[in-house]
Formats: sequence, C-alpha cells, structure tokens
Amino acid sequence: MKSSRAGLRFLTVTLGLLALSSALAAKNKKVRAPPSPPQDRIEVLGHLALTDSPIRRFLTTQHYSSFYLYAEHDAGKSVTLIDVTRATRPAILADVAFSPDGGAASLSAVAGTAALVTDQQGPSAPPAPPQTIRIMDFSDPQHPKVAREFAGVTAMSRDERRGLIFLANPEGIWILHQSLAEDPEVEAEYARHILYDH
Repeated sequence: MKSSRAGLRFLTVTLGLLALSSALAAKNKKVRAPPSPPQDRIEVLGHLALTDSPIRRFLTTQHYSSFYLYAEHDAGKSVTLIDVTRATRPAILADVAFSPDGGAASLSAVAGTAALVTDQQGPSAPPAPPQTIRIMDFSDPQHPKVAREFAGVTAMSRDERRGLIFLANPEGIWILHQSLAEDPEVEAEYARHILYDH
C-alpha cells in the first residue's frame, strides 16, 4: 500500500512538473507574426558620380552579352559611354566630344558600339527644366510613403528588357531596378504542377 501511494505521489509530482514546464515554455515562446506578402519594388542598384555637365538624354544598346548606356551631355557637345552589363557596378568606357571643331551635335541612333551622330544646324531647343522624381511605396494604400527622392533630374530612360531605369541629376547617374513580387498562388500552383503532373 505504501509503495502504491509513493508511486501515486511520484506520478502526481511528475505530471505537475511537466504541466508547469509546458506552461513556462509556452509563455517564453515568441508568437511569430505571419510573413508579410511579397512586395513590388523599385530600388537603387548602382550609382556613378558624373559632375561635368548635365546629362540631357540616354540611349541604351547591347553588343553581344554587354549592355551599354550612352549619356549625352548638355549642349550636345559630348557623350559618355558607360558599360552597364553589371548594373550594380557601372563603368565609364569613354567620354568623347562629338565633333573635332567643338560644334554641337546629337546622337541619332546607337547600335552596340556604334553611334550615328548628327551635327546640329542653327540654335538648339532649350533643355527641359530639371524634375524631381520619387519612388513611392503604395504597399499600404491608406498610407503611401516616399521611399526615395531624386531632385534635379535632367534625363531619364528605361531598359524594359532588364527592368532598369536610368536617371541623371547633379549627383550623377542612378541605375534603378524594378521587380514585381511573385504571386504566392501562382508559385503554389507551379509547385503542385511540378510535383503531381509529371
């Protein structure tokens, strides 16, 4: 009889300790918030400081597996050729005057490492005034916010194929990347298709 009471006490104490340790463990566990849904983004990938004269126009092109950005400067006097193959690390390849006599000219077309340059006859049109461009975050439509602002932008261009946006302001050339969030429903359907339909 004594041994059954001792066993019952032992069992009661053990169960009590297990219940207490489970309660303490549950109390110490942090409640994890559900993961936030993926967001669409426009973010800065690269920057190249150019402070010579304002850039008025960009032209993009490709030569084999390399991507180039032609940056035409103010008054049509020069162009800077930039390798943007690795958009996070753009590199200046050349900074060239258009014509040897110092006359004004402009790029008509570019194809890889070749450019068609046209001399300007007569006075050129005045450049457009600088703009302020903002990256806006509308992930919470009730409370949109400015994620980044670029003041004094004198030129803007896009490379749709690579999802790149080029901006020029007094701080230089900015390379932005736009990316759309993956749709979780599409990803789940694709995973199901790969797992079960093959």
